[in-house]
Amino acid sequence: MSFKISRRDFLKLALTATMLAAPEWDKAIGKAASMIKNGDVNIVWFEAQACEGNTTAIIQATDPTVVQVLFGASPLIGPGSVKVSFWPSLMPQQGEQAIDVLNNIIAGNYNPYVLVLEGSFPDDNTARQYNPSNPGSWGMLGPKSLNQWVAELLPNAVAVLSVGNCASYGGLIGDKVYQPPPKFITPSWSPSPTGAVGFFDDPLRGYKGLLSRFYEDNYLNAKAGATPFYTFVKNPNSYLDITPAPSASVKPAIAVPGCPANGNGIMRTLANLVLWAGGLAPLPELDQYWRPMYFFRYTVHEQCPRAAWYAAGEFRTQPGQPTAACLFEVGCKGPVSNCPWNKYGWVGGIGGPTRTGAVCIGCTMPGFTDLYEPFYKPLQVPTPSSTLTTAGLIGAGVVLGAAAGLAEKKMVKKGGLRSK
Repeated sequence: MSFKISRRDFLKLALTATMLAAPEWDKAIGKAASMIKNGDVNIVWFEAQACEGNTTAIIQATDPTVVQVLFGASPLIGPGSVKVSFWPSLMPQQGEQAIDVLNNIIAGNYNPYVLVLEGSFPDDNTARQYNPSNPGSWGMLGPKSLNQWVAELLPNAVAVLSVGNCASYGGLIGDKVYQPPPKFITPSWSPSPTGAVGFFDDPLRGYKGLLSRFYEDNYLNAKAGATPFYTFVKNPNSYLDITPAPSASVKPAIAVPGCPANGNGIMRTLANLVLWAGGLAPLPELDQYWRPMYFFRYTVHEQCPRAAWYAAGEFRTQPGQPTAACLFEVGCKGPVSNCPWNKYGWVGGIGGPTRTGAVCIGCTMPGFTDLYEPFYKPLQVPTPSSTLTTAGLIGAGVVLGAAAGLAEKKMVKKGGLRSK
C-alpha cells in the first residue's frame, strides 16, 4: 500500500521523529497531564515584534519536548491532551486561513486556551504620528495591528505566558536611541524607534508594559468619560482580571524572560499553566518580575560553576583567557541577574554563558539591554571607597537589587504596576 504526503507534512513528521528521541519528563507531572480530557486545553502562540528566537528555543527543549507536551506524543502525557490552535511558525494554515483561526479564537470557539506572547509591542500612536494619513501600525497582521490582536485575545485566555525578554519587558527592541536622527519623533511608550514595550512593566527602565497601557487607556479613560484609543475592546474591565500574583480567583500571567528564553524553561512553565488550566496542578510562586521562582529564585553568581575560582580569588583579566577563573572583572552581570541555565546547561545539560567562557549579560532581567551594556565592562556599583575589592563589588550587587526594588515601588505609586 502506498500513500502521498505533502512536503510540509513530511517536514513536520521529520521534526516529530527527531524530537521523540529526547528523555521523558517528571512522571508525576506526566501522570497528571494524562488525566486531561482530549482537547481540554489549547495553546495560542502569538508573535509580535519578534525574531522567533524563543520559538527556536522551545523546539530545542528536551525536558519535555514540543511533541511530548503540545502534540500529545508522549505516553506520559497522553494523546490529544493539548492542542496547538495557533502558532505561526508551526501551524499549516497561512495567510487568510491563519487570520480566520485567530478570529475563531476570539469568538470563543477554541476555549479554554493559554495565550503565549513572543516579541515586544510597538506604540501605535507614534506610528500614526509618522504618517497621519495611514491608520496603520509598526506591526500589522492582516487587517489589525499586533496590539489590537493581543487586546482581543486576552479576555478569553485562561492564562498568559510571555516568553523572552522582549515579550516580558521590551528587551533589545525597547532600547533607547542614543543618537536620534533628524526629526525623530520620540515614542510615547519607550524611547526606542517603535516605542516598544513588553507585556509587563519594566520598573528598571521606567517603562509601563502593554497590560498597564491597556488598563490605563481602556479603563481609566473610559471611566473618566474620555474616548479610549483601543475602542475595539468591548469590556475594559476584563484586564483587571489579570494579575502577577498567583490566585485561583484571577487570571494568572507569568514571564519566562531571556534572549532567548531557555527552551526547557518555556516548556515546563507552559506545561505548568496547562495543568493548572485543567485543574491538575497549582500555579508557581512568582518573584517581583512575574517569573516562576522555581527557575529564577537565585542569581547566576549563586549557581555559577566558576564559584570555586571566585572563592579562591582568581579572576580573568581578559575575556578570552583560557582559564576557569571567575568572569566578574571582564563584565559578568551574574551577581544581579537571576538565571539557572549556567548551572543546568542550555540544551541537554550542555552550554550556558559562564560555563562556556562568556559573561552573563543580564538577559533575564528588566532593563536589558540598556542597563547592562557594555557587556564586557564590570558592573558599575556605587561604592563608599575606591579600595573596594572585586569580592566586595560582587557583594555590593545587592545595592542594584535594592535600587530595583525602589524603582518598582515608585512605579506602583504611579499606577504602573498592579496586583490583586
